[in-house]
Formats: sequence, structure tokens, C-alpha cells
Amino acid sequence: MPYFEFLIAVKKKDMKMIDEILDTELYSSVVSVEGVRRNLDRADFLDLIENKINITDHWDFDIVYKTNVRDRILAFIEVHREKDGKGGKREKVVWFMTFHKRGDGYKLVRLYAEELI
Repeated sequence: MPYFEFLIAVKKKDMKMIDEILDTELYSSVVSVEGVRRNLDRADFLDLIENKINITDHWDFDIVYKTNVRDRILAFIEVHREKDGKGGKREKVVWFMTFHKRGDGYKLVRLYAEELI
């Protein structure tokens, strides 16, 4: 289940693993809590996730929905992250992720994120 691999890599702050999971032609779109959308290419997404990882002390993930569709795996994840130690600022985001079969494994080809809090 490639989404587990991705979530584990985020939790472990393993940028090398995250880089390996991303497809070379990743498409991602991130909507801020204010409603501003940014479309990110692979390099921009890697920068964003690395910055989030560096300032996050704790991650919680809830897999809300997952399904296999032909050669794809789709997952809807609710993400909670805490900054600045226990009792610090908490953020809530939802991720909709699409993984596509590539050889023997799966690569993340699309990620849509919407910040809620």
C-alpha cells in the first residue's frame, strides 16, 4: 500500500523515501485555509513537504477512504500535525492522493491538499 509508505516516510522525515515515491511528473495542488490555490510541480512539492516536515513535531493520519481502480490506488487522508511541541499549534489538512502502477511498484502521480485549520 503505497500511501502507507508515503505516510511513514513523512512521519520519519525521510525525504529520500518521499523523493523515491513521487512520480517524475507529479501534479499537486494545495489550497490554503484562506482559499488560495497553488499548483506545484515535483520540485516545488518536495520543497513544501520538506519545509512542513522540518517545522512539524508530531503527525497523525486517518485513512478516510482507499480504493483500487485498475492500475491506480486512490486514498483520502485526514492529516493532523502539531508544531512547537506539545500543546503547540495544530493544523488539519486533507490529502487526496493518486498512485499509479509503475513497474513493480506504485508512484504518487497526483496530490490534492486542502488546509482546513
